Amino acid sequence: MKKIFIIGFFALLIIQACKKDQELIDGKRPEERVAENLEKYRNELTSSPNGWVAYLGTTLVGGGYNFYMSFDKNNRVVMRADYNSDVALETIESTYRVKQVLAPSLIFDTYTLLHLLQDPDPGSFDGDYSVGYGSDFEFEIREQVGDTLKLIGKKRKAPLILVKATVDQKAFYTSDKFSDNIEGISTFLADNPFTYILDPKDNTKKIQVSMSPDVRSRSFALISTNAGEIITNSGVFSFSDVGARLNKPITQGDVIFTGLSWDNVAKKLFMVSSTGTKVEILTSTTPILPLHLLLGVSYSSIIIPNAITYPGWNSDFITRRALANQRTSTNIVVGSTPVTLGNMRFNFNSTANTMVLVWNTPYGASSLNLTYPYTFTKTNDGIYKFTIGSGFDSNSSFIYNQAAKPLDPILAERINVDNFKLDYFINPANGAILGQFISVEHPDFTFSGILQ
Repeated sequence: MKKIFIIGFFALLIIQACKKDQELIDGKRPEERVAENLEKYRNELTSSPNGWVAYLGTTLVGGGYNFYMSFDKNNRVVMRADYNSDVALETIESTYRVKQVLAPSLIFDTYTLLHLLQDPDPGSFDGDYSVGYGSDFEFEIREQVGDTLKLIGKKRKAPLILVKATVDQKAFYTSDKFSDNIEGISTFLADNPFTYILDPKDNTKKIQVSMSPDVRSRSFALISTNAGEIITNSGVFSFSDVGARLNKPITQGDVIFTGLSWDNVAKKLFMVSSTGTKVEILTSTTPILPLHLLLGVSYSSIIIPNAITYPGWNSDFITRRALANQRTSTNIVVGSTPVTLGNMRFNFNSTANTMVLVWNTPYGASSLNLTYPYTFTKTNDGIYKFTIGSGFDSNSSFIYNQAAKPLDPILAERINVDNFKLDYFINPANGAILGQFISVEHPDFTFSGILQ
């Protein structure tokens, strides 16, 4: 019995020793390795003498944004952003932490320029109701490659890339040059809404360049035709110290474009290839391709914002939208909370000749989507006739058929019965190219929205 006890005692010691060995890697406990890892990233952030150039992609709205960040050892970070030329002049200071949250994480824990991209109030920064742009302010550090840190947002999976800045980049981002670059490119696009490049293959064929500097829709696309087929190469961009950075290279024929270059003296914009070759973006007074050819192909949606008025909205639409909203909020409640009318998304499928209207309806801090399917016919001149379908879901059916007929001023009395021309509309405030519905029968019923 004594021998059995001794053998059991030694077996227990061996098991405990094995457990301790398993805990140790290179002679260090897990908590020691975590602490060292966090300290490594803290030192990395604070030891870059010229700060960092950062690129953020959002997951719901917009796309690409450029920042300059400088971190100090007192957990303070100063930041500039490329949202527009005015914001780019501002240096905002806030706090940050590097801590372990399942993985090494960089957390911006007081309000920063980053937080604007996920403000739930559309009136604050024009993001979507309750979700903003689909951004983050807590990021998991995934890997370091040379002078580059790659991170991913913890909630919305927004990708963030930090690259150590050079002396010249620090001088650029912390001066008025950052703002001047944004202002120069934005003004060029506002003054020249129809832009193109010549096809590198023959230097003759026009390829439409569609580029929106608006903070909501940092979109970029090269659009061309081939034997009647629309070819689109698209992505998003952010402004940069040389002009603009494409979030991913765009290939046109045998040429790979990686960014854009802005000549602030000559006021010219160029596309830059992977070999460093510059191709000038030229201007036209007329559209390169009509919008109706691109809907459902290059552009999938026209998004009408939640607003009282908007560029491209005419009097009849403004009046009817206000009436529809008043009928909705007066007659439809969830609990005791009135339902209101939010943004409208018109989704096009040119292959099936269908359009789906998704109408967001906020109530309190929540919202629901009403979905109404349409088919359409289209003339060669781009005149559409929409026919509403059936089989609505319960919420969509209830509000459509509610006794006060809240949606009738917009749907039953206009969209369901009129013919429409769909065309470009240039936002006079910033030069952005919008998509516009124009009623043939009621010319004062026009409304426009963001092309996506």
